[in-house]
Amino acid sequence: MNNFIVITLSLLLSIVLTITTFPLGYFAPDWIHLFLIYWILATPGSIGLFAVWVIGLLVDVVLGSTLGVNALVYSLIAYLILKSYMAIRYLTVLQQGILILLLLLVKSTLILWIDDIIGASNYTTSLYWMPIVSALAWPLVYYFLRNLRRKYNVT
Repeated sequence: MNNFIVITLSLLLSIVLTITTFPLGYFAPDWIHLFLIYWILATPGSIGLFAVWVIGLLVDVVLGSTLGVNALVYSLIAYLILKSYMAIRYLTVLQQGILILLLLLVKSTLILWIDDIIGASNYTTSLYWMPIVSALAWPLVYYFLRNLRRKYNVT
């Protein structure tokens, strides 16, 4: 199967997971970001910053947040991972989970900071639960997508 189709379908799955776990609120993992991080680490040439920015805009629309906030933060995190993916690949899944926890804590802080600057009240400090749950869900996402990548020979 074509790399583009597999990656696109998996990202659509992450959007569906985000919508279905929406009732959990901030206790739901950031599925979209976890899937993006995996694909950037596994195939860094397949997803560019523009694609991540568009996905971030889509997340803004789906979640009903201020347009551009998630796009900016997703792009920033993707840039950091793209610049250091060679080193991150050699970490164990547990170490990657800790790194993802730190990156998503930065993401949550930036979102709260931007939200406060523009005077919107879309998010609360409960947003800090999402990075913790996402870091715990990382091994599940990692092994699921790795098996998918191997099955369809995504390079």
